[in-house]
Amino acid sequence: MSGKVTVKKTLWGIAVVVVAVGIAVGVFSDFAGSGSYLSAGASSQYVPSGGFSSANALFGVGGSNVYGGTQVIGNGGTSLTVTTATTTTTISPGPTVAGANGNATQGTPSGNGGLIEFSSQVQLQDVSPQQTASGVVALAYAVGGYVAYQSTYSSSANVVIRVPSSQYQETLAKVEAFGTVEGLISNSNDVSVQYTDLNATLESLQTEQGALLRLLNSSTSVNSTLAIESQLQGVDQQINEAVSQIMQTKTLIDFATIDVTISQTSVAAPLSVALTATPKDGEAPLSVTLNAVVKGGEQPYVVNYNFGDGSASQGEIVIHTFTQPGNYNVTVTATDQNGTAVEQSVLVHVSAASGLSGLGGFIGTVSGLFVSVVEGIAEVAVVVLPIAAVGAAVGIPLQRRSSRKKEPNPAS
Repeated sequence: MSGKVTVKKTLWGIAVVVVAVGIAVGVFSDFAGSGSYLSAGASSQYVPSGGFSSANALFGVGGSNVYGGTQVIGNGGTSLTVTTATTTTTISPGPTVAGANGNATQGTPSGNGGLIEFSSQVQLQDVSPQQTASGVVALAYAVGGYVAYQSTYSSSANVVIRVPSSQYQETLAKVEAFGTVEGLISNSNDVSVQYTDLNATLESLQTEQGALLRLLNSSTSVNSTLAIESQLQGVDQQINEAVSQIMQTKTLIDFATIDVTISQTSVAAPLSVALTATPKDGEAPLSVTLNAVVKGGEQPYVVNYNFGDGSASQGEIVIHTFTQPGNYNVTVTATDQNGTAVEQSVLVHVSAASGLSGLGGFIGTVSGLFVSVVEGIAEVAVVVLPIAAVGAAVGIPLQRRSSRKKEPNPAS
């Protein structure tokens, strides 16, 4: 019996020791260790104290690793500060893409589900370009955006605004409502690869920068020190350029660009019509040329005539014959494309044909006939008298000679 009790106590003691040692190891690795666990969705990856490299970093800039079926490139959703022997780098959130055996939600600087740059060019027409431009500017600030460029003239304006990508479509619709849309061009540009490459380039340059700094610290030769410093300056410049491109790309992702060009709407002159009649008076039948000159409004025009004698016609220039004497009020009506109509009129006087009656008419007729006869006699005399004179001059002498030959000789 005592032996069994001893064995039981021994087993309990071993169990207590195992549990105690396990707790101590866990606490020590959590607080005393220099590494940490970083979560990536449902999986975790331990990051050693030696920093991050492009080959094994789960949350490094440009680094990648496949863990739990998910490949993580850049930061999966939180900023991370990485401290190495030479530099301290804060890594902004970057994209997560699907791995071989699973899916991941893509976290982006804009938070809209993708590394995409959105932009639109809008051409508007409005009566007051200055007022419309002011409305576009106010709209940009209202949605949390800003004005990248603005120019305003008497008859035109240009405003370039940048608005949060999440407000892009809604803001674009409001901009279109400011005036009459004459043109619209929209673009989207996926810069996921470009953004990842820029981050990878930055990491590579920072690694090179760290190596050069270590060489510089251990250099004992003036010539080698100068050479390292010269190379280090070039690397620093490339790092600045890479950071600038990353910031610019991130800004264009976070803020969509809307370029608004506004031109002044032309105001049409009021519709008017001017009517002329040639001639305005005369004896029946009288042919009158009517010309309606239409201006203003919106073309095309429809022009209708009412001649006042029960007839009508259509066209801007017409010729109408009035067969009966009287006064006619000719009216023209011009209608433009919008349905606006104007009217103009002109008075045409037609008199009866002049003529004589009774004795006066008879005397007039006889007098006309006498004049015609005298004119005919004169015309005939001009032609006949010269011919008769020539005939007489030749015929009379011949006739006398013939008469002399026929008379008897007195001597016989």
